[in-house]
Amino acid sequence: MKELFDLMREYAAEVHPAPAEELPHPELGKSLGLFHVCLLETDLARDEIPGMPSVNASPDKLEPNHLSRFVVGFLPFNSVSTPEETNQVLFDVYSFINWLDKKNIPHGWAELDFSLKVRELLEAQKRCLELSHYLDEESGRILEDPPAITHTMADVFQVVNIDEKFVTLKGLHHEDTVRIGLPGEIVKWVRPHDHMDLVLGDTSERWVLLEAGQVFPEFESDK
Repeated sequence: MKELFDLMREYAAEVHPAPAEELPHPELGKSLGLFHVCLLETDLARDEIPGMPSVNASPDKLEPNHLSRFVVGFLPFNSVSTPEETNQVLFDVYSFINWLDKKNIPHGWAELDFSLKVRELLEAQKRCLELSHYLDEESGRILEDPPAITHTMADVFQVVNIDEKFVTLKGLHHEDTVRIGLPGEIVKWVRPHDHMDLVLGDTSERWVLLEAGQVFPEFESDK
Protein backbone atom coordinates (compact mmCIF):
# COMPACT_ATOMS: atom_id res chain seq x y z
CA MET A 1 0.00 0.00 0.00
CA LYS A 2 1.23 3.49 -0.85
CA GLU A 3 2.31 5.82 1.93
CA LEU A 4 0.14 8.74 3.01
CA PHE A 5 2.65 11.33 1.86
CA ASP A 6 2.93 9.79 -1.60
CA LEU A 7 -0.85 9.68 -1.90
CA MET A 8 -1.09 13.33 -0.86
CA ARG A 9 1.44 14.26 -3.54
CA GLU A 10 -0.44 12.21 -6.13
CA TYR A 11 -3.72 13.91 -5.20
CA ALA A 12 -2.13 17.37 -5.24
CA ALA A 13 -0.70 16.68 -8.70
CA GLU A 14 -4.26 16.12 -9.91
CA VAL A 15 -5.97 19.12 -8.29
CA HIS A 16 -3.08 21.64 -8.55
CA PRO A 17 -3.43 23.62 -5.30
CA ALA A 18 -1.54 26.89 -4.94
CA PRO A 19 1.92 26.11 -3.49
CA ALA A 20 2.28 26.78 0.23
CA GLU A 21 5.85 28.07 0.33
CA GLU A 22 5.77 28.49 4.11
CA LEU A 23 5.26 24.74 4.67
CA PRO A 24 7.82 21.91 4.37
CA HIS A 25 6.23 20.44 1.22
CA PRO A 26 4.81 23.40 -0.78
CA GLU A 27 3.49 21.15 -3.54
CA LEU A 28 0.78 19.80 -1.21
CA GLY A 29 -0.88 23.21 -0.95
CA LYS A 30 -1.90 24.88 2.29
CA SER A 31 -4.67 22.52 3.40
CA LEU A 32 -2.98 19.16 2.84
CA GLY A 33 0.32 20.71 3.88
CA LEU A 34 -1.13 21.65 7.27
CA PHE A 35 -2.75 18.23 7.62
CA HIS A 36 0.59 16.59 6.86
CA VAL A 37 2.41 18.74 9.44
CA CYS A 38 -0.20 17.79 12.03
CA LEU A 39 0.24 14.09 11.28
CA LEU A 40 3.99 14.50 11.73
CA GLU A 41 3.25 15.44 15.35
CA THR A 42 1.55 12.08 15.96
CA ASP A 43 3.07 8.63 16.38
CA LEU A 44 2.64 7.73 12.71
CA ALA A 45 5.74 6.35 11.01
CA ARG A 46 7.84 8.98 9.27
CA ASP A 47 10.91 9.49 7.09
CA GLU A 48 13.41 11.75 8.85
CA ILE A 49 14.78 13.68 5.89
CA PRO A 50 16.54 16.76 7.36
CA GLY A 51 14.23 19.73 6.99
CA MET A 52 11.72 17.74 4.94
CA PRO A 53 10.24 14.95 7.10
CA SER A 54 7.30 13.04 5.66
CA VAL A 55 4.67 10.62 6.94
CA ASN A 56 5.40 7.18 5.52
CA ALA A 57 2.55 5.32 7.24
CA SER A 58 -0.16 3.80 5.09
CA PRO A 59 -3.60 5.50 5.13
CA ASP A 60 -5.13 2.63 7.09
CA LYS A 61 -3.09 3.90 10.07
CA LEU A 62 -5.19 7.06 10.24
CA GLU A 63 -7.08 7.17 13.55
CA PRO A 64 -10.21 9.15 14.51
CA ASN A 65 -8.23 11.07 17.14
CA HIS A 66 -5.99 12.40 14.37
CA LEU A 67 -9.05 14.31 13.12
CA SER A 68 -9.77 15.59 16.63
CA ARG A 69 -6.19 16.77 17.02
CA PHE A 70 -6.20 18.45 13.61
CA VAL A 71 -9.53 20.29 13.97
CA VAL A 72 -9.38 21.28 17.64
CA GLY A 73 -5.74 21.23 18.68
CA PHE A 74 -3.78 22.08 15.55
CA LEU A 75 -5.62 24.44 13.21
CA PRO A 76 -6.29 27.31 15.67
CA PHE A 77 -2.55 27.59 16.36
CA ASN A 78 -1.39 27.42 12.75
CA SER A 79 -2.46 30.53 10.86
CA VAL A 80 -6.04 29.38 10.37
CA SER A 81 -7.99 32.08 12.17
CA THR A 82 -11.31 32.62 10.40
CA PRO A 83 -14.27 30.26 9.95
CA GLU A 84 -13.88 30.63 6.19
CA GLU A 85 -10.25 29.50 6.29
CA THR A 86 -11.11 26.61 8.60
CA ASN A 87 -13.97 25.47 6.37
CA GLN A 88 -11.77 25.60 3.27
CA VAL A 89 -8.99 23.57 4.89
CA LEU A 90 -11.42 20.95 6.17
CA PHE A 91 -13.18 20.75 2.81
CA ASP A 92 -9.85 20.17 1.09
CA VAL A 93 -8.94 17.40 3.54
CA TYR A 94 -12.38 15.85 3.07
CA SER A 95 -11.85 15.97 -0.70
CA PHE A 96 -8.59 14.06 -0.29
CA ILE A 97 -10.32 11.40 1.84
CA ASN A 98 -13.12 11.19 -0.74
CA TRP A 99 -10.47 10.72 -3.44
CA LEU A 100 -9.06 7.77 -1.49
CA ASP A 101 -12.57 6.28 -1.36
CA LYS A 102 -13.06 6.68 -5.10
CA LYS A 103 -9.78 4.87 -5.72
CA ASN A 104 -10.78 2.09 -3.29
CA ILE A 105 -7.76 2.81 -1.12
CA PRO A 106 -8.39 1.56 2.44
CA HIS A 107 -7.98 4.17 5.16
CA GLY A 108 -8.67 4.50 8.86
CA TRP A 109 -11.48 7.03 8.45
CA ALA A 110 -13.65 4.83 6.24
CA GLU A 111 -16.43 4.47 8.84
CA LEU A 112 -16.28 8.10 9.90
CA ASP A 113 -19.10 10.56 9.16
CA PHE A 114 -16.68 13.36 8.32
CA SER A 115 -19.11 16.29 8.18
CA LEU A 116 -20.94 15.31 11.37
CA LYS A 117 -17.76 14.76 13.34
CA VAL A 118 -16.21 17.99 12.14
CA ARG A 119 -19.28 19.90 13.36
CA GLU A 120 -19.04 18.19 16.75
CA LEU A 121 -15.32 18.91 17.00
CA LEU A 122 -15.77 22.57 16.07
CA GLU A 123 -18.30 22.84 18.89
CA ALA A 124 -15.67 21.45 21.29
CA GLN A 125 -13.01 23.81 19.98
CA LYS A 126 -14.00 26.82 22.11
CA ARG A 127 -13.81 24.85 25.36
CA CYS A 128 -10.45 23.33 24.46
CA LEU A 129 -9.01 26.71 23.47
CA GLU A 130 -10.17 28.18 26.78
CA LEU A 131 -8.61 25.25 28.63
CA SER A 132 -5.35 25.61 26.70
CA HIS A 133 -5.29 29.33 27.55
CA TYR A 134 -5.83 28.73 31.26
CA LEU A 135 -3.24 25.96 31.36
CA ASP A 136 -0.75 28.29 29.69
CA GLU A 137 -1.50 30.97 32.30
CA GLU A 138 -1.00 28.43 35.09
CA SER A 139 2.38 27.37 33.70
CA GLY A 140 3.37 31.04 33.55
CA ARG A 141 2.37 31.48 37.18
CA ILE A 142 4.49 28.48 38.21
CA LEU A 143 7.51 29.77 36.29
CA GLU A 144 7.34 33.19 37.94
CA ASP A 145 8.67 31.51 41.08
CA PRO A 146 9.79 28.08 39.87
CA PRO A 147 10.24 25.30 42.42
CA ALA A 148 13.23 22.98 42.34
CA ILE A 149 12.50 20.32 39.71
CA THR A 150 14.01 16.84 39.94
CA HIS A 151 12.95 15.82 36.44
CA THR A 152 10.45 16.71 33.73
CA MET A 153 7.97 14.73 31.66
CA ALA A 154 6.86 15.92 28.22
CA ASP A 155 4.07 14.03 26.50
CA VAL A 156 0.56 14.12 25.14
CA PHE A 157 -1.41 13.17 28.23
CA GLN A 158 -4.94 11.83 28.44
CA VAL A 159 -7.25 12.62 31.35
CA VAL A 160 -8.13 9.42 33.20
CA ASN A 161 -9.73 10.92 36.31
CA ILE A 162 -11.01 14.27 37.61
CA ASP A 163 -11.24 14.70 41.38
CA GLU A 164 -12.19 18.21 42.54
CA LYS A 165 -8.93 20.17 42.09
CA PHE A 166 -6.85 17.23 40.92
CA VAL A 167 -6.55 15.69 37.47
CA THR A 168 -4.96 12.29 36.86
CA LEU A 169 -3.14 11.98 33.54
CA LYS A 170 -1.69 9.12 31.51
CA GLY A 171 1.06 9.95 29.03
CA LEU A 172 1.08 8.40 25.58
CA HIS A 173 4.69 7.31 26.10
CA HIS A 174 4.66 6.70 29.85
CA GLU A 175 3.22 3.76 31.77
CA ASP A 176 2.58 5.44 35.13
CA THR A 177 -0.20 7.94 35.75
CA VAL A 178 0.46 11.42 37.12
CA ARG A 179 -1.81 13.34 39.51
CA ILE A 180 -1.53 17.10 39.29
CA GLY A 181 -3.30 19.80 41.27
CA LEU A 182 -4.91 22.63 39.31
CA PRO A 183 -7.08 25.61 40.29
CA GLY A 184 -10.80 24.89 40.29
CA GLU A 185 -11.43 27.47 37.56
CA ILE A 186 -9.20 25.36 35.28
CA VAL A 187 -10.52 21.95 36.30
CA LYS A 188 -14.07 22.98 35.39
CA TRP A 189 -13.00 23.13 31.72
CA VAL A 190 -11.48 19.63 31.76
CA ARG A 191 -13.45 16.64 30.48
CA PRO A 192 -12.74 12.91 30.87
CA HIS A 193 -10.40 11.55 28.19
CA ASP A 194 -9.23 14.99 26.99
CA HIS A 195 -5.77 14.98 25.41
CA MET A 196 -3.26 17.64 26.50
CA ASP A 197 0.23 18.37 25.18
CA LEU A 198 2.09 19.25 28.39
CA VAL A 199 5.46 19.49 30.06
CA LEU A 200 5.24 18.55 33.75
CA GLY A 201 7.85 18.97 36.45
CA ASP A 202 8.40 16.73 39.47
CA THR A 203 9.39 18.56 42.67
CA SER A 204 9.66 15.19 44.51
CA GLU A 205 6.60 16.30 46.49
CA ARG A 206 4.19 17.08 43.68
CA TRP A 207 3.85 17.54 39.96
CA VAL A 208 3.59 21.06 38.54
CA LEU A 209 2.71 22.39 35.10
CA LEU A 210 5.69 23.89 33.24
CA GLU A 211 4.35 24.23 29.71
CA ALA A 212 1.03 23.72 27.94
CA GLY A 213 0.27 23.28 24.26
CA GLN A 214 -2.57 21.74 22.27
CA VAL A 215 -5.71 20.42 23.93
CA PHE A 216 -8.20 18.28 22.03
CA PRO A 217 -11.08 15.98 23.01
CA GLU A 218 -11.24 12.22 22.72
CA PHE A 219 -12.97 11.29 19.48
CA GLU A 220 -16.36 9.85 20.37
CA SER A 221 -17.44 7.07 18.03
CA ASP A 222 -21.07 6.68 17.01
CA LYS A 223 -20.70 2.93 17.26
